[in-house]
This record gives sequence, C-alpha cells and structure tokens, in this order.
Amino acid sequence: MKELSIPLLAAFFYGVNPIFAKAGLRLSNEPLLGAAIGILTSLVVHTVFFAISPEAAPRRRSSLRGLVFFGAAGLLSTLAIFCLFLAMRSLPALIVAPLTATVPLVTLGLSYIVLRDVETLTKSDVLGTLLIVAGVILLIC
Repeated sequence: MKELSIPLLAAFFYGVNPIFAKAGLRLSNEPLLGAAIGILTSLVVHTVFFAISPEAAPRRRSSLRGLVFFGAAGLLSTLAIFCLFLAMRSLPALIVAPLTATVPLVTLGLSYIVLRDVETLTKSDVLGTLLIVAGVILLIC
C-alpha cells in the first residue's frame, strides 16, 4: 500500500490544480500567463529539489537519449498545461478536469507501442482504462 501513496498524492495534486487555475482565471482571464506562471513555479521547485536532493546526484550523469526523452516529456507537459488553461477559460473546471482524466486512454495506447519491452499490458489495464473513460463520459453527458 505504501507504494500507492505517491500516485494517490499526485492524483490529489492534479485534482486540486484545476480549481486553483480556474480561480486564477476568474481574477485574471489570461490563460497563457497563468500557464507560464505555473510552469515557471514548477521549474523553480524542480531546480531547488534537484540541487539539494541526494537522490538527484546519480541522475546528473544521464544518457543523452534519456535527456531527449525528458525534454520531450517536458514539452508535452507544457503543451498540456497551456491547453488546460485555455480550456478552463471558457469551460467549467468540473468539465475540464474529467476530460483530462482520459489520460489513461492515451497512456495505454502509447505504452503498448513505445514501452512494450518494459511494461506488460494486461486485460486488467485495458478494462480499468475503459472504465475510467466510461466514467468520464457519464460525468460530461
């Protein structure tokens, strides 16, 4: 159960994020500025963590290929944040947040293609993903 605490904490933070973003947009309807401030804050926090964390020391010698994948992941995260803020400019957080919960559908397909030699896709993974998407559909209909 202990290993599940981190992803559950991440889910909590991801769940709280749209509420704060929407509150910020209500006060200043500038989605790109809001996203940029969020990304800048993230950069500062990550930089400080990386500088002081003893766990980060071995990672400072990462392979170039690994760094390219990290860069691509960062770019995609940035695009996701921009899209999130733009969507919340005109839609309620109660609609945007569940739509972003369809992430497992994308992850399922791409992990099968990109990570097939690292991760094993099970029937439970597929069923769980489909149930998540069905739940999202119920929420927005």
